[in-house]
Amino acid sequence: MPIVQISRIQHRRGKRTDLPQLAAGELGWVIDEQRLFIGNGTVSDGAPAVGNTEIVTAGSSAFTTALNHTYKGYLGDQTPITTSVSRTLQKRLDDYVSVKDFGAVGDDSTSDVTSIQNAINEIYIDTDTTADDDKRARRILFFPAGIYRINTSLKIPPYAHLVGEGPDKTIIRNSGNNPVMITQDDEENLFGSIGNNSATTPTQIQISNITLRNTVAYGGLSIDNATKVYFNNCKFQGSYSTLNPADDSNSKGVTVRSSTALPCANIVFNQCQFTKFARLVDMSMDVTNVRFTDCDFNTAYYGAIIGDEWDSSTTDGMSVGPRDVQFNGNSWSTISQQALYVKPQQTVEAPSRNIISHGNWYSSTVGNNFEGVGSIREVPIIQYDQDECSSIMDFFERSDLRRADGSSELNAAPELQGIGIQDKAIKSITLTDATTGATINEYPALAGKGLRIKYKIVRGTLDRTGELVVSASTNGVSYDDTFTESGSDVGVELTVDQKTDGSSVTNTVVLKYTTTDTSGTPGDATLDYQTTIIA
Repeated sequence: MPIVQISRIQHRRGKRTDLPQLAAGELGWVIDEQRLFIGNGTVSDGAPAVGNTEIVTAGSSAFTTALNHTYKGYLGDQTPITTSVSRTLQKRLDDYVSVKDFGAVGDDSTSDVTSIQNAINEIYIDTDTTADDDKRARRILFFPAGIYRINTSLKIPPYAHLVGEGPDKTIIRNSGNNPVMITQDDEENLFGSIGNNSATTPTQIQISNITLRNTVAYGGLSIDNATKVYFNNCKFQGSYSTLNPADDSNSKGVTVRSSTALPCANIVFNQCQFTKFARLVDMSMDVTNVRFTDCDFNTAYYGAIIGDEWDSSTTDGMSVGPRDVQFNGNSWSTISQQALYVKPQQTVEAPSRNIISHGNWYSSTVGNNFEGVGSIREVPIIQYDQDECSSIMDFFERSDLRRADGSSELNAAPELQGIGIQDKAIKSITLTDATTGATINEYPALAGKGLRIKYKIVRGTLDRTGELVVSASTNGVSYDDTFTESGSDVGVELTVDQKTDGSSVTNTVVLKYTTTDTSGTPGDATLDYQTTIIA
């Protein structure tokens, strides 16, 4: 626009409290705060409002006064949404807290443990100064991508909500002889003192999109006297190597510690990864309602070991042991020993634990001492030495056979061993017309177990519904087939026998069928069956 007039610019100086209404274009220098203002002018001269406008300088508190933010959403630079209000940029940025605001660097070189702990304490503990607890302070603490080096456990208090940018992006790397994270109460009391002086015990803790890495043979996470703990899309990574397979009870991906008065409960791991610990999960103390859903377990001596140290007669926090622990839809691979091992009680009768494996995938690399399928040192994939445990619709990639006299190179390595029930998925097979003694399925290492097969056979317009109950031992196999047919005999006989390997009898039970020759009518039959094994 053309310049029509240039006027002399006046200026004033003084303290902030003495700043007057400045004339149009007049400058006012605030000496005590080192801030500069200019007069707006009058509305009649074209100013949007009478007042003074601050000119941003090094001394300006720009985030609190000069700059404002109004949410506009999909309108972009158009008119603000009617419900939006103008807020200072300082308030807007305070909605979002980063560990870098407290000095954390994340360069895998700088020690970040003090900065991160200060951030956690500032947000979730130090602001808790009133009896009512200031809930506004419990904001999400964000960890930008990077490797945050620590040398002692991060202590996680109640209501902590930590979020990173994803596994192997945001990494907390511990080099100390302790877990990467442990829980504490809101008075910073640790295990053994949690809850003292009416402190709030660890609860409502959420952690997501972070890798917890321990570079020494210690743990990833210890959940101490905590309830309502949720991990989503996290990775727990240790330093365990398969080159020298051995157990190490210090190397635990996840464990719990409880007292009888303050047991752990309601713990959820969703879409998490557990890798390179001697024991990926190790729980012996009192804990109830634990869920592992859509997780990946790999590279360990044990997968999940439950109740290894349980002893209700001598130890506080072990009055009942782990109960109601479920593994749903997970994958398991490269595990030397059992993927899931529920240990027996040691001194007195333990209550039912209700450990459940449902819809899991167990690779052929589980339970063979890292020696591959067929190792002479294979062990069960799941071992339940407590009652009320079950395997439901799990998939086992490994299948092993063994001779009854033990002369085979292959060990007795069933899918499930101990005290438990195993429900397999429904299968369907065509029973060929005019066939004698054809194999339907094999059940390895079944000696000493019970087998129940529910089935339905359809052949043309005929059908049969029944249940085949099998008892297997080293002395042989016996079975009973109870069924109901609609109309005439379907012409199918189901039999059960032990498999032979050359001249030796194995512990593998074989389900077979024989069909009558119908000369093409009704011809082949269809068998749908579902198997339950009682270990």
